[in-house]
Amino acid sequence: MTKTQNNEHLSKESFLERISRMYYVLEMSQQEICEQLNIGRSSVARFLSEARERGIVQFQIRSDLDGCRHTDLESQLMKRFKMKDCVIFRSDESGTSFEVLASQYLNSILPTHGSIGLGWGKTLHAVGTQMHLCDPRPGLKVIQLSGGSGAKEELVPAATVIQLWAQSLRCRPILLPAPAIAVNVEVKNSFLQDPSIQEIVSEIKKIDAAVVGIGHTGEDATIITSNLVPGLGSQALSASSVGDLIFHFYNEKGVFSEPSLSSRVVGATPEEFQQIELRIGVAHGVSKKKAIQGALQGQLIHVLITTEETARELLATE
Repeated sequence: MTKTQNNEHLSKESFLERISRMYYVLEMSQQEICEQLNIGRSSVARFLSEARERGIVQFQIRSDLDGCRHTDLESQLMKRFKMKDCVIFRSDESGTSFEVLASQYLNSILPTHGSIGLGWGKTLHAVGTQMHLCDPRPGLKVIQLSGGSGAKEELVPAATVIQLWAQSLRCRPILLPAPAIAVNVEVKNSFLQDPSIQEIVSEIKKIDAAVVGIGHTGEDATIITSNLVPGLGSQALSASSVGDLIFHFYNEKGVFSEPSLSSRVVGATPEEFQQIELRIGVAHGVSKKKAIQGALQGQLIHVLITTEETARELLATE
């Protein structure tokens, strides 16, 4: 019996376990495995990936945050939604704020060089106040993903978030000196003609990771309370959408649902945002349940950082 025929007699799970042990335990190279099992090297990589997806291979990385994270809930959410990671902080960890814990996790995952894109708002500003706990990253650039709030900066921090994170990480801030949402597409295009803004837009296309808040469509949604779009109300917005990422609104399936509004956003387009290799969403609160679900359903974010209370709400919905 040839090696290939022998592999066919193994159950799929046993076969995946065998390859996984050869690679992770015996430390054989993919080339050695393909030679021993008489399969293509590309097949080895595919089987290893499938083993991780099926849970045959599970990684455990020791961290100072282990005692603060609710791993059972994380596993349940990871199983329900396809994510690279899920971070749920326990509600019984009194004395350590969500913002401190979030900054400690981000310190372990954000790149030290290259660039990261930031959304804005109160959640990211709050986390930013604790980013000084992270390691300095002088080789990193922090880029504003969408324009600012202008005179409303005190109410809805935009540029302040970029400056705060950059100062804490000892890195270079890159601000986008334009409104988040232009009056119309023509006005937006006029902003994009400016050479300095063109340079920032070019930087956005090269971002390695993004950290964003997740907005919702209730009466207290940022876009409504700040009157960024005069006349826009919660009822009209909720009719088509459940949440937004940098003012690109999407429905319960995570499909972008307000193209006319998105076309006026000065900054990363929905397509450019989705091309970023690592997209981290930071959000918590019962009011954001549907918004978070939609973002996860559409795989708009790869990593979710949230609280135990919010995670239980997410899991309560079938």
